Amino acid sequence: MNIEAWTEPLPEESMRALELREWRESENEAFTGLLNEHHYLGCPDARKMHLRQVVLYEGRAVGLLVWTTCSRKLAGREAFIGWDPRTREKRLGWIVQNSRFLLLPEQRPANLASRILGMAVKVLPQAWEARHGKRPLLAETFVDPEGYKGTCYHASGWTRLGSTKGYARVRAPQYYQDNEHPKHLWVKTLTKDALERLRDPSRLLPGEDPKARAPGVMPVTGKQAESLSKALRTVKDPRSRRGRQYPLGAMLATAVLAQSCGESNLTGIFRFCQDLTSPQRASLGFRSNPQARKVVPPPGEGCWRKVLGAVDPEELAKALNRWMQSQQEKGELPDLLSIDGKVIATNLATIVSLVDATDGSPVAQAAASGNGQEQKLTEKLIDALPEEALEGKTLSGDALYSNKNLVREIVQERGGEVLVQLKANQKTTLEESTRRLSQSAPPFCTHRPN
Repeated sequence: MNIEAWTEPLPEESMRALELREWRESENEAFTGLLNEHHYLGCPDARKMHLRQVVLYEGRAVGLLVWTTCSRKLAGREAFIGWDPRTREKRLGWIVQNSRFLLLPEQRPANLASRILGMAVKVLPQAWEARHGKRPLLAETFVDPEGYKGTCYHASGWTRLGSTKGYARVRAPQYYQDNEHPKHLWVKTLTKDALERLRDPSRLLPGEDPKARAPGVMPVTGKQAESLSKALRTVKDPRSRRGRQYPLGAMLATAVLAQSCGESNLTGIFRFCQDLTSPQRASLGFRSNPQARKVVPPPGEGCWRKVLGAVDPEELAKALNRWMQSQQEKGELPDLLSIDGKVIATNLATIVSLVDATDGSPVAQAAASGNGQEQKLTEKLIDALPEEALEGKTLSGDALYSNKNLVREIVQERGGEVLVQLKANQKTTLEESTRRLSQSAPPFCTHRPN
């Protein structure tokens, strides 16, 4: 379908009779031709998600607008919103970009551009949602300062955020290329609370999958999290004063809770913290974003690696044990206990925990740098307990903890009971156990060996 462009002088009365609608599929060729002919950047890539609008007067095209997905990274925009990197990655889909705006008449009434832009923005959220399933909260655009001032954007209520760095996204091998041509960045919020909703990862956005935004779950109450963070502040901070953006007590408390939820590596701890809500991170001692007080950003994965790789694990274990003992009623251990060892990352640290077998909550820990030290740490953990702490208690563990010296100390010297697993590669111990079971089967034995 051929659409004629209005290139002659546009009368003043046209301002009241403008019609805005989306392009029809049959008009693609005509409008693409107009953009390529009259816009210095031509028509944008049609493979991107887009929304194309045309403004008509008496059936002829006066202006063309193209909206596409936003830029992946913009320092000025991220600072304006108050985004951390992870929230930005999850919320980019709620920002759209005005990538093309073309007015065809060379002589036109004053304020035509701002009027058309206002008409387009008014219907943009609903139109984009109908086409792509997400209702945008922010619009952005770039203005080339060498040829334009951005007056129409200013008149339409857009905010200028300064200049870009002049990099353009290209294909491999460079990915981002410096074109030495910075542009002015303009943005416009599409709802009153757009910034607050974009920056707060705990709030569900229109069109967002509720399962993807499920908040993290902490294994302790808010008061317990707060007291744990305070208790771990006694651990010496290995960082310089300039590198203490995230409080050490908050990070160590988060790492401890993540492990109690089954996370045994850095990535798991990082994701555990990311999935917590801002109030949950605040209860752990993390600080809020100065530009958005309700938002409490989490540390990046690199920050976790540096901190957990430098902190003294033995000092951490001592501080943690003091806290766990303070949480126990009457200072007594649970009747059913389990021994569990974890190695953080490849060889960052080894942690052995004595946990309540009924709910998995830790009651004592021992830690050391490196890996392959679980048996030594277990012995150290047991030695650190009060003499009478294990009397009448039952401890369970996997085959690694079937060490006869450890079992002898728990049973004969501490008055406890031990349940351990045996594997086929523990030949001597397995043969001796089989011989004794054949003589007198314990209550948990389901069959008598031949």
